[in-house]
Amino acid sequence: MTRRRLLGAGAAGTAAALAAPALAGCGAGGAPDLAAAATVPEGPIRLSWWSFRLATNDGGDLRPALIDAFRRRHPNISVETIEAPANTDITRTTISTIVASGAATPDLYMGDIAWPAQFAYNALALPLGSVVPPGTWRRYPEAVIRAISFQDQVYAFPFYADQAYLYYRTDLLDKHSLDVPRTWEELADAAETVVRAGDAEVGLAMQGAVYEGLTCNVAEFVADAGGSLLDPSGTRVTFGGPAGERTLAFLDEAVTRGVIPTATSTFREQDTTDAFTGGEALFLRNWAYVWGVVDAEDSPVRGRVGVAPRPGFDGEPRDGHGCLGGWCNLVNPHSENLGAAVAFARFCAEEEAQATMMRTSAYLPALAALRDSAEARASDTPTLALASEVGLVSRPSQSPRYPQVSKAVYTHVNTVLNGGSSPRDALASARSEMADALEGKSL
Repeated sequence: MTRRRLLGAGAAGTAAALAAPALAGCGAGGAPDLAAAATVPEGPIRLSWWSFRLATNDGGDLRPALIDAFRRRHPNISVETIEAPANTDITRTTISTIVASGAATPDLYMGDIAWPAQFAYNALALPLGSVVPPGTWRRYPEAVIRAISFQDQVYAFPFYADQAYLYYRTDLLDKHSLDVPRTWEELADAAETVVRAGDAEVGLAMQGAVYEGLTCNVAEFVADAGGSLLDPSGTRVTFGGPAGERTLAFLDEAVTRGVIPTATSTFREQDTTDAFTGGEALFLRNWAYVWGVVDAEDSPVRGRVGVAPRPGFDGEPRDGHGCLGGWCNLVNPHSENLGAAVAFARFCAEEEAQATMMRTSAYLPALAALRDSAEARASDTPTLALASEVGLVSRPSQSPRYPQVSKAVYTHVNTVLNGGSSPRDALASARSEMADALEGKSL
């Protein structure tokens, strides 16, 4: 199972068909009825939910179980699914076109956890601050709330989380009497030892190509060093200083020492997963879903892989940082069924639905209590058992100009990995272009 499957055929046709209905809910240019959104309707309602198939452990689809459970609470509200492309970029383009047109359907839609600020800025999502009790949001990790908020207003209900881990070859560490590294300095030394012995070609496989995946890696390293890419409001660049310098210096040195290969500058998730399952890499930084790949029956490394939170830098608090991924549900502000749409999106974010998801699929719950529950910690799936031990790090998506900010990060950090720039020059260039992006000066 990959995170992004290409099902692009028909996306344009879907957008056109869904954009056809007349403006509703908030009317042409009008404000949505927040009082209606805060009230669950009593009469019969038929909701449309733009979503993609959510695989269960037995190969089924999780969505019918969630819909059935919701209907037991609200028999008057039926939910039909509209199949969305399971490719993030195609989905984003299609659904933003639909909602921007003023279409009343879908009533709610699944969105990447990096979208809320962008969608809020463009009035494509219902503001939820006055729709649900304020205490609702305290039930989720801080990084999750930051990701679904814009200008101190929440615009989405968390659905499921994804996060990064360190995967490692237990057999190779045992062979060389090495412990699971707790710091990046320890990891570099271990990788150098195993690679020099000829037992692995790659010390650490990570995502370093010119794309958003590199931004996620950088956000983690900077957090490991005690810094961040943007301030909490998403309006000021904080990528720099000792944390930024330490991050890029480490990456530069790791390439020089052969801990990470120069080919890292071309690696995406699948490339690194293939290298690890193919027996080429000692360590792998990747998302939670990769456990299902390395532990699959046909995996060449099955039974020889361990999972741990990512290391930290020596001398810094070890919080096991992992970049936050996952998806949320946003409510179409033009929906004619705002109250019902909010009720279903909220249900998917709360305990019954989250527990069902946790027990029957590989998706990680977003609800903090479930992530840290005894049931989760006792799971045979290490990514779930360790979920609460990962210090979640948000991408710099609290800015509505996140795509441009991210591009500034990954474009210049990539030059450090491929030897095209010094850490100092790359950091200065990244900071400059990030600042331009925040001011709307970049494309």
